[in-house]
Amino acid sequence: PSPPPSPPAAADGKRPGYIGIYSPEARKRRLAAFHAKRKRRVWTKKVKYDVRKNFADSRMRVKGRFVKKEDEELLRDLASCV
Repeated sequence: PSPPPSPPAAADGKRPGYIGIYSPEARKRRLAAFHAKRKRRVWTKKVKYDVRKNFADSRMRVKGRFVKKEDEELLRDLASCV
């Protein structure tokens, strides 16, 4: 929606009763829309591709980072020796 026609400006360039460029009613409408949109936000994590998730879960990690296949074999050999 387009903003309502503006009332005459005061000498200092500010319109009486306005908050920024919005009238109090327009500001209330915009804030209500913002709050409603904020309530609809989804904060939970959603996995898009199960295949990628399964592959990532099955890969070996060191300090949270993936290990190359060659290094993974070396680490498994070292772990089996200990």
